[in-house]
Amino acid sequence: MKEIIVMITFFVVMYTIITHKINRTISAMLGALFLLIIKIFPDQLMAIEHYIDYNTIFLLIGMMLFVSVIKKSGIFSYIGIQTLKIFGKNGYMLFISLTILVGLISAFIDNVTTILVFIPITFAITDALKINYMPFILGEIFASNIGGTATIIGDPPNIMIASASGMSFIEFLGSQMPISVINLIVADIFLLIVFKKDLSKKIDHDFVKKFNPNESIQNKMHFFISSVLFLIVVVSFSFQHQIDIESSIIALSAGFIALVTMEEKNTEEILKEIEWESILFFMGLFLITGAMEEVGLLEDFSKILISFAGHSSRMFASFMLAISGLFSGFVDNIPFTATMIPVVRDLPTMNPEVFKNLDPIWFSLALGSCLGGNFTPIGASANILGLAMIKQFKKEEVKFSHFMLYGGAIVLMNIIFSEIYINLRYY
Repeated sequence: MKEIIVMITFFVVMYTIITHKINRTISAMLGALFLLIIKIFPDQLMAIEHYIDYNTIFLLIGMMLFVSVIKKSGIFSYIGIQTLKIFGKNGYMLFISLTILVGLISAFIDNVTTILVFIPITFAITDALKINYMPFILGEIFASNIGGTATIIGDPPNIMIASASGMSFIEFLGSQMPISVINLIVADIFLLIVFKKDLSKKIDHDFVKKFNPNESIQNKMHFFISSVLFLIVVVSFSFQHQIDIESSIIALSAGFIALVTMEEKNTEEILKEIEWESILFFMGLFLITGAMEEVGLLEDFSKILISFAGHSSRMFASFMLAISGLFSGFVDNIPFTATMIPVVRDLPTMNPEVFKNLDPIWFSLALGSCLGGNFTPIGASANILGLAMIKQFKKEEVKFSHFMLYGGAIVLMNIIFSEIYINLRYY
């Protein structure tokens, strides 16, 4: 009975989010609270403690705070104008350079952080050129999720998979980097064709030359502090595992240090700029997917997958890639990956002859879990935050169906290319 209630709750919440019948945050929180009230979880406080990923929540708060403070120094406008002067020969080159940069950085730094940094830069560029920001923002969101597939530290599921399989950083990189590059190229070509009208607009070179990046600096001392803090944050995230500090601690430290050194007098105003709506949405979503894990829905699904494709390693890997890509578009990929890891790990005991080499299955799970995030607006943290920033800065809302039109096509193409890659490389 609990399984049915959780499933119905999940579909009702998804329906209201997709159709915009109810504000997504209200819908997710009401769904989560309903499941808590009817005792789906044995212990309500333990459920909140166990299933809400507070590292992600505090990472978001810290980076939102950090970005809100340093953007007032003009650092994003400065970087934007410099990027424009170097790559602003035409819309195509500007689009490709930004998406490649985002994809590359997302392979080594948290996707959310990358998006929170690059979107204000992109707004500064597109505003200056008076061109449509939408293809650039969508391209960066998709690139961040694709780039995250390349390394162990690119996305949380990769960390979990590498830990369970015992893979080294180089082993993972050697397998995933080639297909990540291919998938990013495919996504870029698709968006270049779809947004040809916007990206083909000529950029006035004489107009670009008139821009002086130094004019964007509002306060030289604040600009210097912002630059130093920004560099420290990038280095800290890059070497986070070596220095053994959680990403949320890095983000919160950066946010509050920036606040106290530059905008201490405007603390109340700055705190209001944090997207609290998105934070609450994440918390509700974590609890709903936690309920699916609690009642065994994800475990039941894994058993069905084994009974259907457990007689062939090639078929199992193909199904794993496709199904994880589909599921990760609608539910958080962390609990899904956590549920599938023991399933994959136990395959050799179930059929030793068929499952001698688990590498293709591990990589299929990693690819599907990360790439599927591009399927819907709620498929990945980067999507939710990117669209929230469009609403915050541009007062516009991207419809669920509108995003899914582009994201769904890209995920489909990426999954097909990934299937071909896995089959050619491992079978």
